[in-house]
Amino acid sequence: MTVTHYLYLINAGVFSIMGSCLLLIWRRHRSQTFARDMGLATLCAVLLPMSYLLHLLLPTQLTLLPPLLALLGAIPSLLFLASGVLRLAGRKLSPLPAITLAVLAILTLMLPQSGHKLFYWPMAYMLVLCVMGALVIRWLWRLEGLERWVGPLLILLGLNQLFLIIYAEQGLAANILWATLIRTAIGAIFALAALEGAIRESARLAVRFQQMTEHTVQGVLVTDSERILYANPAVRNLYGVPLGQGAYASLRELPAGLFCEQTMLRFHQMLQTGQQDVAHWEDRCEVAGGRTLELRFEAWRVEWDGQLATQILITDDSERNASARALLHQASHDELTGLPNRSVLMRHLREYCYLADGSMQCTLVVLNIDRFKLFNQSQGDLTGDQLLKAFAAALAQALGETGELMRLGGDEFAIIDPSGGDLRGIAERLRTACMQALKVPGGEYFIDASMGMAVFPTHADSAEALLRAANAAMYQAKRTPGTSLAMAEQRFVQMSRDTLATEQALRKGIRNHEFYLEYQPKIDAASGKLLGFEALARWFRPEVGQVSPVEFIAVAERTGLIGELGSSLLEQACCQIARWRSELGACVPVAVNVSPVQLLNPGFPQRVKALLEHTGIPAESLTLEITESAAVDNLEDTRQQLTVLEELGIKVAMDDFGTGFSSLSMLRQLPLSTVKVDRGLIEPLPAPDAVAVVRAICQLAAALDLEVVAEGIETLEQAITARDAGCHVFQGYFYAKPLAMAEAGAWMERLYAEQAGASSTGGSAASVAG
Repeated sequence: MTVTHYLYLINAGVFSIMGSCLLLIWRRHRSQTFARDMGLATLCAVLLPMSYLLHLLLPTQLTLLPPLLALLGAIPSLLFLASGVLRLAGRKLSPLPAITLAVLAILTLMLPQSGHKLFYWPMAYMLVLCVMGALVIRWLWRLEGLERWVGPLLILLGLNQLFLIIYAEQGLAANILWATLIRTAIGAIFALAALEGAIRESARLAVRFQQMTEHTVQGVLVTDSERILYANPAVRNLYGVPLGQGAYASLRELPAGLFCEQTMLRFHQMLQTGQQDVAHWEDRCEVAGGRTLELRFEAWRVEWDGQLATQILITDDSERNASARALLHQASHDELTGLPNRSVLMRHLREYCYLADGSMQCTLVVLNIDRFKLFNQSQGDLTGDQLLKAFAAALAQALGETGELMRLGGDEFAIIDPSGGDLRGIAERLRTACMQALKVPGGEYFIDASMGMAVFPTHADSAEALLRAANAAMYQAKRTPGTSLAMAEQRFVQMSRDTLATEQALRKGIRNHEFYLEYQPKIDAASGKLLGFEALARWFRPEVGQVSPVEFIAVAERTGLIGELGSSLLEQACCQIARWRSELGACVPVAVNVSPVQLLNPGFPQRVKALLEHTGIPAESLTLEITESAAVDNLEDTRQQLTVLEELGIKVAMDDFGTGFSSLSMLRQLPLSTVKVDRGLIEPLPAPDAVAVVRAICQLAAALDLEVVAEGIETLEQAITARDAGCHVFQGYFYAKPLAMAEAGAWMERLYAEQAGASSTGGSAASVAG
């Protein structure tokens, strides 16, 4: 090999070293992306001297390999060079210019050659480098550093090809030498630019880190096992000591407990030995001024000034934790009285029931203020709230340390005695508290309370069951006037369950049309003739069977469903009257009971009118029965509604007369057609005092031109006595029990036939007996 051959090898080696250095700089400082492109451009340029070397060494039959190798080195080198220069200039090489540049370079290098084959490529390469140099001058000349000289150096590198063009093979050595020097200069400029960019970027990051740490509210602390290396102002403000200013150079010089240093050193060791990548912990620390802070720490391993250290992020959670505790207290305590609420009650009950064993008991008392709604309505909600606070204070004073007092909501309180102590003593203290006058702004007030007491495990086997048992006992206590206490019994809970089940089943029953009517005949006292029926509500509950009207009517009134139920039954009665008229050709009057809720509904008369029109029955076929108590409670409204019904031609009867607040004035003011004497007055007949009462009612009714119906006739003697006292119509088991729809029709046909046969012979006694 000649000197020229060695020069080519040296040139390729220099290009390789320079390209590798640029790539290493980029790998260390990834933000300097132009160094990556320039490194790749320099490494690709290694193929150029290698192509010349192969051209000199290979035989003539392999002359296509050197040009191909030169093309593969020149094109990528030029593209990476353009990309790197643009990145250095703050721009980016887009695909279209890159493709254009590559196509022009390929066309230039593949032009038809003339003259010597060895020197065609230097001429083409010179043209490409000169154009590239001109572009680079345009892109980088605005920069103030050495980078602006890359363009002229590229032009000089292109002109370096003149040695080959002019001197042919005699110029190879000079060409190689200058190419190596120029390429080295260009690489050095880019390496220097990359290092300067990395330094500037590091400075920017340092400034950003300082700005972030100096102004953040979180403490940033850097420490090794012995010293504090850095502490930002937030740490100094947090701890109230001049950390990071030379006052405390060592952790061991800090006041005891200031930094929770034992915990900190333990995590520092774990991080430095690689046992953990990131450490998290919380602690309470005593700081300057006697304050106790609740701090949260997060630490990781860092390199600080060339040595391994631990960076700790310190967050003061004192206010946040205090707010969380305040929210938790607000969620678990009553706002008005400050007492624990229902959620705390259930949590404590579950804990006590879980911890209790055969030798321990837990007592629960549920207390409800009687008629508190009346107090609120009369005195106002503000005074009501003050009364609740005063009552809570009285209960707390009476209990002392015996139990836990809680407010469940509204006017309801609960007391837990986890020791299951003297039940009688607890009851007496609670009664004493209820008997005291409660002083509130504006006066003193006395209250009554109903209390239910249940004991675990005597009355329940769980916290929920214990509360149910105490509640059921409390509602049982409400049946006793005044302040009272009831001990839980299983039947109380069962009664509550049955009541709830009945209420739910009642709603379902109305929706599923489970209610129907039975019809009890009404008989003329003088002739024994059938005058009509009273429609009586019945309910067959699928899961239970027949339900007593006394039970389900009370539930319907309590739940407000009586109006809906009564409207459905009234429609059934009207439809049945229409069917009887169609089947028997007779208009049999039917009396239907109407609840106060129905009667006082402003739209009730129109509802009745619509039913009459829909079913096509005359108004005289329907009688409405109202209770005496409904009339007394709403006399004026009742009178107005009855007047409208009377105008429609509908008769109205007063049911159960004599059991309530009967008065001559009420009978005189209301447009009634009939008075029904309650069965309680008929049952004692023929006792003289009972006869006197019934006769007085009949005389009063006669004076007001009212028909009298005697309910509950069960014997012939009662019938005769009631007729003699002045009753006009009989109703009772002596004539017939309430009949199903088909039985009522058959009974009616049979009675008509018997009356037709008896009319030829007559006989008042037979008429009464039916």
